[in-house]
Amino acid sequence: MTGVLLVRLSAMGDLVQSLGAVASLHAVRPDWRVTFVTQREWAPLLQGVPGVARVVAFDRRGGLGAVWRVRRALAAERYRFALDLQGNWKSALLTWLSGARDRIGMAADWRQEPASRWLLRRTITCAATPHPARAAWELVRSIAPDAAFSLPHLRATAAELAAERSWLERAGLDPVRPFRVVIGVDPRDPRALRPERVARLCRESQAVLLLGPDERGLGFAAPRVLTHGPGEVRRLVALGNAVAAAGGEVVGPDCGATHVLLAAGARGRVLFGSQDPRRTAPPTATALVG
Repeated sequence: MTGVLLVRLSAMGDLVQSLGAVASLHAVRPDWRVTFVTQREWAPLLQGVPGVARVVAFDRRGGLGAVWRVRRALAAERYRFALDLQGNWKSALLTWLSGARDRIGMAADWRQEPASRWLLRRTITCAATPHPARAAWELVRSIAPDAAFSLPHLRATAAELAAERSWLERAGLDPVRPFRVVIGVDPRDPRALRPERVARLCRESQAVLLLGPDERGLGFAAPRVLTHGPGEVRRLVALGNAVAAAGGEVVGPDCGATHVLLAAGARGRVLFGSQDPRRTAPPTATALVG
């Protein structure tokens, strides 16, 4: 059996963007065994993703000990290919420590830390604008040339979806009718929607403001608020499935929560400020710049 290692440690949105390439590879090489290394807090997003046989969690605050633990976990299997989907020193180091015969990453102009390419065996060039979904696909095509571009698709369990719909009802929404999720981010973040825009978007009866663990206590004003705490990334998957099933929409900045909701099937609008949507926008989103 051909073993393939994929490494994408962060960020949450970029990890989700790369999962379309997993689907691409699985569609044409279903007999290959894929191991995925990502940060511990994002690992639950890979639960139930077709084509991922094993997930190895990396503790980004664990120092050299965390690197050694991943090295020991990877030593349990043999890999023919190791794909560095991220392009920095940590991700390149983990591909190198895997012992894979063929370690592949994107060329220097697509890498966060260009010199890290020296830990790889070969690199892939691409004339397109750098984008995490495109990078993952190009790397998959380097080992499976017939792999077509695919979108990420995250699926909650029936129990997770039912639980999230109960949360929505408690927040004052009817989760069966179309509803809007507005994603609130710390206003000091340059990606954030301005507070007045958030308030305007949340006025409708079927609209709810979504706050993560870092946004609590920031004084957002909205009639209906849904909060997700630390370690609850699976709830984002369920929420995205619920929005999609109800025919609702997501409005948010270019942040991890937005990417997860859209990868779970929700349609949405992503508002960009100083960021370039060509480099980070979800493929299915309507990108608005302003």
